[in-house]
Amino acid sequence: MSVPPPPTNMISKGDQTPVTVFTGFVGVGKTTIILSLLDSMPKDYRFCLLKNEFGDVNGPIAWQIRELADDGFVLDSILNVVDCVNFNGYADNSYTAQLQAQYTDLVLLTKHEGLSERDIDRVIDRVNDLNTDAPKVFVNKNEPISPDLIFGLDTKLFDLKGVVDPNADGMQAGAGGNGGEQHHSNEFDTIEVRCFDSKLGGITLESLEKFLKTLAKDEVYRLKGFVRLLGNISADVENSSLAATALDVEHKEAATTVCIVNHAFGKWTIVPIPKEKEAGLMKKDCCSSNEHEHEHSSGSTCHAGKGLPELHLIFMGDLRALKYKLIHGCGSAYGNGHASCHFRPTHEVIDWEDPLPETYNNFVTEMLAKKQK
Repeated sequence: MSVPPPPTNMISKGDQTPVTVFTGFVGVGKTTIILSLLDSMPKDYRFCLLKNEFGDVNGPIAWQIRELADDGFVLDSILNVVDCVNFNGYADNSYTAQLQAQYTDLVLLTKHEGLSERDIDRVIDRVNDLNTDAPKVFVNKNEPISPDLIFGLDTKLFDLKGVVDPNADGMQAGAGGNGGEQHHSNEFDTIEVRCFDSKLGGITLESLEKFLKTLAKDEVYRLKGFVRLLGNISADVENSSLAATALDVEHKEAATTVCIVNHAFGKWTIVPIPKEKEAGLMKKDCCSSNEHEHEHSSGSTCHAGKGLPELHLIFMGDLRALKYKLIHGCGSAYGNGHASCHFRPTHEVIDWEDPLPETYNNFVTEMLAKKQK
């Protein structure tokens, strides 16, 4: 990929392609910052966005980029995004979050609006405990960040005394013996739910929001995926901002809308997908092979003959005690489905070929009875 000469107010890397790495815990606002940044880029500037939802910590990524120097790539900077509302909570339990804050050129502070000065000071003090050298910059909601701030930082992280290869013995010991990967993969549980056959009627926007309201932010850190909802939804929905103009309340028989669901620490958005893009989104979610059941590299399972899912949601957080609640909350409106549960450190699969019991208590009773057989 070639990059044209940047504007004079940006530092040029000559004929090399500069790479900027964004790090941060799930739901802190990385994607929002990046998308607003792309909208602010000069019109003649060419760029490529690579997104890795479940990758290793930033250390190995940065070292891999440095190893691509002969191919024309150069690490420009590592930027860490910190959620001011939740940082003190997730940093206590996440070695990865601490490591990301330590190895960064710039800390971007999000979700600070509405916090007291004292609460903000506590967050900054905690970040300073991990990294006093990196500048801290507030990112305001609905205000795009300037490319001048982000690009051309020309990282010096690997020139600093004491910075070592993340694969070295010292880093291995601090990260649980696996370069951070084991810590990263075991820091939270994941439950992935796919539901098929909405002959039972499917779900409405109202019922989906009712379910989202039951998810405590200290248990469900992140939820993302898509669902086909009843009704014509024509506007983005944020945390119970349901308006009459956003939904065809008559729920005409053929009226459905595929929506992207994004939930982080108790807040959510539900974004309708244009009708012409629905099929493409759902096809990407389903393997083209219907010959047999098989695992994807991501760990998800394709089920032969079930076709496209009507709902596909991935939950991340402290989920072991919520297993049945999340599965029943997602699957009670569908004829069959599949749940893949990754708990620290076990893996459990739950399939159902018939409608789930109508009530949560009956569902739990049924599942416990199956386990005793």
